[in-house]
Amino acid sequence: MTNELPSPPAWANLAKSVTRRLPVARSRTIAWLCRGSKQRFVGKMAPELGGYRFDCSLRDMISRQVFFAGCFAAQEIAFLRGVLKPGMSFVDVGANWGLFSLVASHLVGSSGRVIALEPDPRLVAKLRFNLQQNRLTQVEVLDVAAAESDGECTLAGRDPEITSWAASRLVDAGDAGAGDEPSFRVRMRRLDDLLDRAGLDQVSLVKIDVEGAEDRVLAGMEAGLQRQRYARIMLELHPALLSGRSRTVRQVTDMLTGKGYAGYALDCSPKAVRSAYYRPWQHFSRFIVSVEQAMHDVYPHTVWISRSLPVLSG
Repeated sequence: MTNELPSPPAWANLAKSVTRRLPVARSRTIAWLCRGSKQRFVGKMAPELGGYRFDCSLRDMISRQVFFAGCFAAQEIAFLRGVLKPGMSFVDVGANWGLFSLVASHLVGSSGRVIALEPDPRLVAKLRFNLQQNRLTQVEVLDVAAAESDGECTLAGRDPEITSWAASRLVDAGDAGAGDEPSFRVRMRRLDDLLDRAGLDQVSLVKIDVEGAEDRVLAGMEAGLQRQRYARIMLELHPALLSGRSRTVRQVTDMLTGKGYAGYALDCSPKAVRSAYYRPWQHFSRFIVSVEQAMHDVYPHTVWISRSLPVLSG
C-alpha cells in the first residue's frame, strides 16, 4: 500500500549525494543505477522545489530524475519559479503524480491556490498521497479530464512495468485505443466550468500537458480565454498525436492567438536542454525563444501570455 512506503534505502541516499553533483553523464548514471529496479520509497525533493516528500518509484523516469538529479523538466520548472508568487493561483491540467502541483504549492504558499486535474486513477492515488505527506491544504485534486464538453471518455493508460505513466491519453470514439495496455472510463469536464464551481475566477498560470488532447482542453476554456481569465498558459504540444486525430499544431496555436494571447516557446534544443539539466535554477528568460522557432521540435513547449501582461524577452 502507498501509505506503507519505506524511507529511501541507504544506497539511494548515498547515490543521490553524488548524482546531483555530477558535471557529466548524470542521466546515464541514473539510468544505470535504476536499471531493472522496482524499488519504491518516500523520496525527498530538492529544497529549491520545496523539499517535499513524494512517492518515488524507480520504474518511473520522472520520479527517479527528481530524486537523483534534483529536478525534471527544468525549463518549465524555471518558468514556474520565475512567475508564481505567494497568493497566486496555478491550475495543473494533466498533473500526473504532482511534480508541478507540489512546486507550485511551494511558490504560491498557503495564501495561494492550486487545482490539479488528473484522470488516471492510479496517478490520482499517488498525487493524493504526495499532498497528504506534506499537508498541502492549498491544493485541490479533481479526478477528471479537461475537455470540450461534459461526459465520459476512455483514457488509454500505460503499463508501469514497461514505461512511465506520463504518456496516458484520451481516446476518441472509433480510435483503436490502447491495445493491450490498460484503459479506464473517466469523467470529462470543461475547465471553465470546473473553475467556476471552485470559485477561482482568475488564474495566474495554467499548465497543460495532455498528450494530444490540447485542442479539446482549450475548447473547454474558450469563454475564459476570450476574457483573458488565464494570465499565462504553459502548453506542451504533441504534433504526432494531434495528427493522429486529424488536428494540427497550427490549429491549436490559432485558438490562442485568435483570443489575443502572445506566444513564445521554451528552447528545447540539445544545448539548452543540457544547460537546464545541469544548471536547473537559472531564470527562465534564458530559455525564451519565438514560438515559430519551436514548431519543428518533437514536443514544442510553448508559453502564452495575456495581452494585459508585459511581453517576455529572452
